[in-house]
Amino acid sequence: MTENAREVEMDMREMVAKVKAGEPLYGTSSLSPHMQGVAARQGRYSALMIATVPWFNFVNHNQHGVDTAKYYQQAERELAMEADEKS
Repeated sequence: MTENAREVEMDMREMVAKVKAGEPLYGTSSLSPHMQGVAARQGRYSALMIATVPWFNFVNHNQHGVDTAKYYQQAERELAMEADEKS
């Protein structure tokens, strides 16, 4: 955990800032939910044959396999602390 501690902290700060701003965590997409799912599945397994067929995924989708509840919970804690500091 210490090897990636900096990246984990940066990710938490970035995502919590997006939650506080009311922005979508992984951007917006003009694709239908079905096509976002297709892109997510293609990207998930693309590393298996990268030497044969390079396949890069540039689609914004929300299917990253990450439990996003931790970002919302941290944002709630930070907003509560900010409210306590103001009062």
